[in-house]
Amino acid sequence: MFNDVVINLLELMETRIAQIRDRASEIVKEAGEFANQVIEVSPITKPIRFVAVDSGFAEITYFGFRVSVINVAVLISAGGKGRVLTMFEPILGASGEELERVALDMEVRYALDALRKFHVNLLLLDGAVIGRRDIDKVDVPVLAHVKDVRINRYSQSITEPGFRDYMNKALQVMEEPLIAHVILETYRSSNKTSNNALITKPYVVGKVGGRDVYGFYVQYIPSALPIYVEYLGDPSLIKDLISALAPLSTMPRLGYPAPLYIVDRVARVNSDFRSMVRLIMEKLGGDVLSELRGMYLRMNLNDYVKSN
Repeated sequence: MFNDVVINLLELMETRIAQIRDRASEIVKEAGEFANQVIEVSPITKPIRFVAVDSGFAEITYFGFRVSVINVAVLISAGGKGRVLTMFEPILGASGEELERVALDMEVRYALDALRKFHVNLLLLDGAVIGRRDIDKVDVPVLAHVKDVRINRYSQSITEPGFRDYMNKALQVMEEPLIAHVILETYRSSNKTSNNALITKPYVVGKVGGRDVYGFYVQYIPSALPIYVEYLGDPSLIKDLISALAPLSTMPRLGYPAPLYIVDRVARVNSDFRSMVRLIMEKLGGDVLSELRGMYLRMNLNDYVKSN
């Protein structure tokens, strides 16, 4: 009986996979009909003044207490000079999604501080614009690159009926970034486009503080999986900003802006960082941690004492 179940399951999976293949083939064939939804952008090598921000965080337990540490990295490129700043902040009582939200809010806070001190014309963020507190206070254009697409805001915001229907049909078998990849690569092949960056037509995907947020997919180099971008600012500047950013988006990570790659690396909270925080807690905690150790021993909570 078990073998019959396995055989039936395999046959059903084979049927479903064949259906997916047929649908995917149809989607690829139809992609060429939406060339009008693609914008070609020529890279321009010129100085660009920007601030790039990212954060990392981790939960650290000590004597049964949980302390979360957020590390924010800020890369400032202004006047031909670049510098990287890091800010650490311990947080009590926050975990999971709440900790991520706090980290995003901290990114905006430190970005605003950098924008007050340095004259730049672009803010680069890792992660969506929508959902960040005080992001509407930023007075320069914001390009927020989203590597992990959790919500299909772009396809949900398309106002052109034919294109919206195509995206909705494709979403039944593909993820949104892959659909964008099919469209952009079809355009690139049909128009013999080699080194230019490509973006999908921007659509309004939401609002912050009464201001429109535009969403689109960008492919800085051929064959790379497109990145979803949320933009806050004057929509007429999108092409110019992508043109200036494209030369910085070929290395060291394929198709991703190098400034965001740098702050991502600097902001990571790895095992060495966590060990350093625990050491600081031991050194600065001093008498308080000794009292906790004694209290746990008196309460027969020996496991906490042994494991910490």
